Amino acid sequence: MDIKDLVVLSGDADPSLNATYAEFLKVECPNPPNPATTVEMDPQSPLSFDSNYYRIVLQQKGLLQSDAALLTDGNSANIVSQLQDPNVFLSEFAKSVKKMGAVEVLTGNAGEIRKQCRVVNPK
Repeated sequence: MDIKDLVVLSGDADPSLNATYAEFLKVECPNPPNPATTVEMDPQSPLSFDSNYYRIVLQQKGLLQSDAALLTDGNSANIVSQLQDPNVFLSEFAKSVKKMGAVEVLTGNAGEIRKQCRVVNPK
């Protein structure tokens, strides 16, 4: 178990998280949590499809633990840094959409469309 695991278990803020942002989250997400509470992953441009998320991650203001994890590896941190450029982001996104288009779609009994994305449909 590493420090990140201990932080999750204790309810303390991730030590790599921007301190001001951590305080904001403590106010917005009290303990015990309110299931109706939502916090934008990209509060500066929540309704725009842009590269701002990567700028937020580099400012250590990622909402999820997986956001902070992107900066713990030099290769992934370099990718995050590159993707904050809007032109690089849109170009890489276009490449990923093309790759996703080549993925074989499951049909018939090989797959299903979930009624709730978090739950496998009952049989």
